[in-house]
Amino acid sequence: MIATNLFKLFLSFSALFSYVDFEQPSNTIEVSELSGTSVSVESKTYKEDFLVYPQVTNMKDQNVQGKINEVFIAHIKSSYEGYLKLKNEMEKFKEEDKEHCKEFPYSCEYSYITSYEVKYNHDGKLSVLIYDATYSGGAHGIEPVTIYNFDTQTGDRYTLKDIISNESKFASLTAYVKKYIKENQDLFFDEEMIGDFAVNDQTQFYFTDSGIDLLFQQYEIAPYAAGHPTISIPSSEL
Repeated sequence: MIATNLFKLFLSFSALFSYVDFEQPSNTIEVSELSGTSVSVESKTYKEDFLVYPQVTNMKDQNVQGKINEVFIAHIKSSYEGYLKLKNEMEKFKEEDKEHCKEFPYSCEYSYITSYEVKYNHDGKLSVLIYDATYSGGAHGIEPVTIYNFDTQTGDRYTLKDIISNESKFASLTAYVKKYIKENQDLFFDEEMIGDFAVNDQTQFYFTDSGIDLLFQQYEIAPYAAGHPTISIPSSEL
């Protein structure tokens, strides 16, 4: 079973399974200051207090604001469906195998937690990571991460094709990453385990002050202890 970051995995489970039939805002949390080049981001909850997602606010262009927020709302609705599926499956399992759950109670515990992190919010660019952490018994859970990169002037999402100048750059970027992995072999899987790895338009990234960081899912290129490994790419390599 894929691992989640240790500091996030076992958040409070006490309020996980009470239903709320309407969407409610959480306590508003400002995670970025308003300025000419950044936007304000607030935390909201969707139906359950453990399903937290971002919404941009106070933008001059309400159409752009709505365009960005619709993406986040679509994600949290999908998260809620994922939670319901997990809940139904685990409750069915607990009902059908009561003796097992009594003998090994940890194996019948479950949770679904959605959270987010603003990684970049400058110069008309917004990078937000949304984590969907699930646990369904066993030693640890899984925590897929989805990155959303927006142009806050238009509301359009960036892909790596918008950042990489031409196709040959993808090949050189792949070589750069492989070299980095080889030079830091103690942190990553060996080349045989990684297989036919290549940086492409589906590779997740977020903006940084010096370029971009590539982010990989748990177990994609490194063992559990590495969590979600990132590799920094300077602007000179793009």
